[in-house]
Amino acid sequence: IVLAIFLVLQLIIFPFIGRGDALRSQIKSKTQALQEMAELKAEYESLSRFSKDMESGLSKRPRSFTLFSFIDKLAGTSGIKSNIVYMKPSTSNLKNSSYSLSMVEIKLTALTMEQLTAFLYGLEDTANMVWIKRIAISKGDKNESLLNAVLQVETFQL
Repeated sequence: IVLAIFLVLQLIIFPFIGRGDALRSQIKSKTQALQEMAELKAEYESLSRFSKDMESGLSKRPRSFTLFSFIDKLAGTSGIKSNIVYMKPSTSNLKNSSYSLSMVEIKLTALTMEQLTAFLYGLEDTANMVWIKRIAISKGDKNESLLNAVLQVETFQL
């Protein structure tokens, strides 16, 4: 009788209980995988929308658009053209893309806070898909109420 109970437990009951535990752990791992897939899908859709928005914005921009001339024109309308020490343009090609990344580094000196904020607002508040990658602001050399700034401005170029 003891041997029969032992065989029933070993061959029927314990495997059934063990299989339930294995199924529960599989369900848990598959649920986590499904959540990760949903997160990746949402991220992909977000990046896809961003890409389409960028392409749409770039297609609305005039074909003759160049970052250097845009910044030069904006500096003129902002009244800070005389504060420009230098503007260094550069372009780098993007792998597997028809676009290139256009960058201009600008050094500005002796600006008031209002002039700098108006210029920065003009850069970022355009439909030209221009953004500031890096900015360094310091106090003026002669007059501490004035500011010096070095900016790196970027955009995609066709």
